Amino acid sequence: MNQISCLLNHNPIKASGLDNSELIYYYSDDLLVIIQTDNIDSIKTELINITNDLGKVNQKNNAKQYSIVINQILDEIDKHISNPDLSLKWLAQEIIFMNKDYLGKQFKKETGQTFTDYLMQYRMNRAMELIAKTNDLKVCDVAEKIGFKNNPAYFSRAFKKFTGVTPLTYQKK
Repeated sequence: MNQISCLLNHNPIKASGLDNSELIYYYSDDLLVIIQTDNIDSIKTELINITNDLGKVNQKNNAKQYSIVINQILDEIDKHISNPDLSLKWLAQEIIFMNKDYLGKQFKKETGQTFTDYLMQYRMNRAMELIAKTNDLKVCDVAEKIGFKNNPAYFSRAFKKFTGVTPLTYQKK
């Protein structure tokens, strides 16, 4: 545990309202589970959850650095995540009323990711949250909630590519 605390102290993460000691406390239960388990799959699952949480903190911190338009895109992604038609083209035409190519270049410039890569990562993170929070949710229901309504098989393949395990395996852990 001292090594983990030392790691967090040497790599400070500034979350809104949280200092390093609060982050260490926040993750201490998850890290204790990792330290006490012999199951490599459980360790991997806990590390994925911690990484996702830290990614959200980082995203919130970075959101302050983005332009108004990019922040609007990020907000719209969150609002319309279950929409299977959610795309940069759809946002440009229906919500933001700007040129799709310009938005794509600006999004890549500010976030360092293409819109498509960001959207897939966001959807997979949301899927992991949903699966972790509710054990009785079917894979097709998770797929529908994150915008894969028409193709749960594709969702399962994308989820496995992103996490290394199928949604059912992830759910069992």
